Amino acid sequence: MNQASHGRDPIGEYLDQLRAGLRTGPQEAELILAEAEDHLRETAAAGLAVGMTERDAQEAAISTFGPVRAVVAAHHARRSRLAAAGEAGLAVWKLASILLLTSGVSGLAIAAINTIWPSFVLMPNSGVCWPCLPGQDFVLVPLGVSGSLWLAWAVATVGGAILLAGCGLTARLRRRRGRGTLLGGLFPMVAAGFFGAIALALTPLSASGVRLATGLAAACLAVAVGYAIQMARTFRRQRRDQVGTFGRVLG
Repeated sequence: MNQASHGRDPIGEYLDQLRAGLRTGPQEAELILAEAEDHLRETAAAGLAVGMTERDAQEAAISTFGPVRAVVAAHHARRSRLAAAGEAGLAVWKLASILLLTSGVSGLAIAAINTIWPSFVLMPNSGVCWPCLPGQDFVLVPLGVSGSLWLAWAVATVGGAILLAGCGLTARLRRRRGRGTLLGGLFPMVAAGFFGAIALALTPLSASGVRLATGLAAACLAVAVGYAIQMARTFRRQRRDQVGTFGRVLG
């Protein structure tokens, strides 16, 4: 869309005002303006077809389309909703990636512990004692770790790492485009609450002696504590910056 092609007709002036009001990148602004111009020109052409003068047809088209301020406000509101949805989706992506990675690493660690220090269960004595005494009805049998379980935890670890790397790359691209920090900088608070809740939910299983639940609960608690520390540091830095700014104003 070339601004020179507008001349000084009402639609051209309207589009110039719309361009000045949009707070978007150049490419996105040109797309919005092109769509608006197509709609306005088609509406004006319909007015010409029923006998209106060119100026009256253009003014009628503009009146139907809406004031510049209303159009700009509607676009910015829609853009804000899309941005909020994108941030929420990215936050869920990051939380799921960290949870998958944490589960995989915890599973591998517990599988290694079960291999080195196996748990035992009582099994009926079928004549093959390990270990047993003569006449013993039950024997202690170690719980082994199957190869498929090792593979499942390894896949979870690798998959979580790949997803987390992809999430980090997406967040970096968003920052380069001026999208700001994830969830307005509140992601550490959300993550601390999320992983703290998971650790709390796993507490009954941990108390019953399930090693996997104990390991995963400990890992989630560590992640929650890490994000809580990060959140505290962020708040402390923000408070220090505010104090510094206030001191410069007073000075």
